[in-house]
Amino acid sequence: MKRNNVQEAIIKGLVINNNSDKYDNLVKIYKYLLEYYISSKVNLSKYDEMIKNSNLYIGVNNKYKGINEYLKLDYIFLINELYVEKLSIQDIDILLNKFDKDSINDDLINIISRTYKDVIYDNFKNNEYCNEKYKVFYGTAVPKNAVNNDSLVLKIYYGKNLINYDGDEFIELHKKQLAFFDELINNIKQEVFNNLNINCEVLLEKDIY
Repeated sequence: MKRNNVQEAIIKGLVINNNSDKYDNLVKIYKYLLEYYISSKVNLSKYDEMIKNSNLYIGVNNKYKGINEYLKLDYIFLINELYVEKLSIQDIDILLNKFDKDSINDDLINIISRTYKDVIYDNFKNNEYCNEKYKVFYGTAVPKNAVNNDSLVLKIYYGKNLINYDGDEFIELHKKQLAFFDELINNIKQEVFNNLNINCEVLLEKDIY
């Protein structure tokens, strides 16, 4: 638990004798349902397919494989920290006891739709909640990883090229890939805002290993 309100989690029975298994289970459930909810509003699989079929030899990297709970995508991942200790005891009880992957009902989705903006809001600072807007980092503390603390955060993570270009050919392909991703990211951010009315940050990272 990073910037979480641990005391609140203890009060709500999510951390017992320094054991956070219940908290961690709730995070997995919430993440699954949040991804389910987002995918019902924004067709992220469409953008994943666009990357795969771009003819720009964009490789897949498995570093984040398994991080998505519901979304089974090759390139696009939901990476928000989820501060589930903010949930009410009633919502916590429903999520922990009524969640079933094979039977997702309106009661579960209604909890997500009315709480997720608060649950992803990284606003626990100096041991208290605040409404201050500031930058937080997802990954190393470098400018490209800085996002607004109230944003929905997605990450496009891709691997080395599927074709072994070097020299000028490599540089030209790299330029085309960046231009492609720039347009794709802008479209994702706009669609998320239009359909969910929330600011979306989309980080981009290539791993050549």
